[in-house]
This record gives sequence, structure tokens and C-alpha cells, in this order.
Amino acid sequence: MSKIEVDAIVPQSGTTLTVGEAGDTVDISNATLSANLNANNLTSGTIPDARFPATLPALNGSNLTNIQIAGGYTACDAITVTNTDTFALTAGGSPVSPESANNCIVSLNGVIQAPGNSYTISGSNIVFSTALTAGSDVIDFITVLGTALNVGTVSDGTIGIAKLSATGTKDATTFLRGDNTFSTVSTGFTSGTPVATTSGTAFDFTGIPSTAKLIILNLHEVSLSGGDNLYVQIGDSGGFETSGYLSTSAYTGASSSYTSDSSAFAIISSSPTAVFSGLCFISLVDSSTNTWVSSHTGKHASNYVIWGGGSKSLSDTLTQVRLTRGGTNTFDNGKINILYI
Repeated sequence: MSKIEVDAIVPQSGTTLTVGEAGDTVDISNATLSANLNANNLTSGTIPDARFPATLPALNGSNLTNIQIAGGYTACDAITVTNTDTFALTAGGSPVSPESANNCIVSLNGVIQAPGNSYTISGSNIVFSTALTAGSDVIDFITVLGTALNVGTVSDGTIGIAKLSATGTKDATTFLRGDNTFSTVSTGFTSGTPVATTSGTAFDFTGIPSTAKLIILNLHEVSLSGGDNLYVQIGDSGGFETSGYLSTSAYTGASSSYTSDSSAFAIISSSPTAVFSGLCFISLVDSSTNTWVSSHTGKHASNYVIWGGGSKSLSDTLTQVRLTRGGTNTFDNGKINILYI
């Protein structure tokens, strides 16, 4: 096979090429290409080979494959080229503001452009390094990539409270618990109002919130007109419950004794008309069964110590506590108050 050295090749359509300066032609219909066709040696025009379409289609998003379009990727609206270097970026008619030129894939006239060199980003506008020409240049597509996120260290102020899925009130008075709920910051124990026990037969503390887990009944020099035992009873929205208690109380000192009771958390009396000063703790064990336990201790008369405890399951959530007596005596001295948390 002979070779012909030529000075120049003049491109034209068809199956012949014009070579040299004399205008000689060469038939290339059966020629073999010395290199594979690729994006670098394909230009606009026609390829007279049945293996290819007669006319190359313009590049666009519909005939490009292997381009990631999921996640935070945005395909910008088509742009009509005018004689300028700046064009607005929109998606669905709304402005799109890429984080930087590096967040964009821009195809101009079938060639992917180099960010920073071929174009820059200014807000929601793309600015090409040279002005484009209407009718000649075509912006094939512009895809804006999602903003890069350093998951190792989240930037300050990037996660707002509205983004959290937690339930409850979200404001300056609440905090996020480990169970993904917002709860009010506890200010510690809530105190009731001291109540004089100088007369009457029962004293009720109502309106205890359902969130209470520990209740403390404080008794200061409380006494009765006789030798009845003190009773501490708990109740729910249905009223005070007067049965089902498992309660024992004892005293020791000059002598000792004990009593058991199912009508209340009993605080035994060591001697008639003597005053009692002490505490009765009532604590929630199981909210699913509304089960509470109690423990009491204190001083009675001048030479006795009283202690004891018990348990009780309510029909519903505890809402109230009562101090009363186990017989017919009346109160005649002292005062009481309540704390809960």
C-alpha cells in the first residue's frame, strides 16, 4: 500500500477529501480510521457511515448516561443563549444558588467546562469567562451538586430546632431527653402551703401533678386528742383509697410495739396525746401499675422513735395525699406540709 504525502487536507462532506494545493481528490469510502472516534475528534457535521446516525444529536441530559441525579443534585432549567457572559440559574422557575463553581457540572457546546477557569458563580448567576454568542453557542445542561457536608464536625448554627423530630414543646424552657422528647426543666421540689393541724379530722393535699415521682409529707409536733394511730392515705382522680395497703409501723424506746394496717400507711402511736415530728416518704415504683412505697421515721413523745413502711397500688395516677387518723380522735396540735418532685 503506497502512501501519499500531502500539504493540507480540506474537510468537506461526502466520501472524498481535497488534498494538496492542486485540488486533487482522494476516495476514502473504504479507508480505515487510524484512531478510534472519541469526543476529541468528533465535530459537528455528518458521518457517512451506516454505523452512526446521519446527524449527531446535540448533547443534553436525556442522552447522557451515568450522571448522578439522585440526592441533593439539581438539574437547572434550560438556558437560551444571548450575547452576554452572565445567565440566571433556575430550577422549576426558582433561583438556584450553588455553593461554588466546583459544585456545578456545566456543558457548553458539548464540552464540560472547567470551574473557576471557564466560569464562576455569583449568587444565582453563572458568569462565563467570555461572552457567549446567540445562535452559535449552546448551553447543553447545568447540574448543581449538593452542598458538601463535613459529617465529622457539623458547622455551628447549621441545625435548627425545627429540624429535630422530637415531640413536645420546643422553646427556651425545655430540654431534649434521651427518649427524644422535650421536657420542662425541673426547678427541684415543689412545696405546698403549711397547714395547721390544731383541729379537724383530715387534711388533704390535692392537685399533685402526674409527673410527681417522690412525695414527702412533713409533720411537726402533730398530736391527736387520744391514742389513735396516724393514717397517711393516697388517692387518684376517683378519690382516696382506704384498702389494699401493706403497712407496718413500730416504735421503740422505754418500751416497743408494732402494728400492721391495710387501710392506710399507718404511723403508730406510742402514747395517747403525745406529739409526733417526722417525715413520711412516698415514692413511685412502677407507673404502669401505679405502685407506690412508703417509709416513715420520727420522734414521738419524749423517749420514743417510730419507723415503718409499706406499699400500695392505685387504680390510676396519684393526684392527692391525705393525713387522717385511724379512729375517732381529732387533731389538736402541730402543722404539716408537703414536698413533691
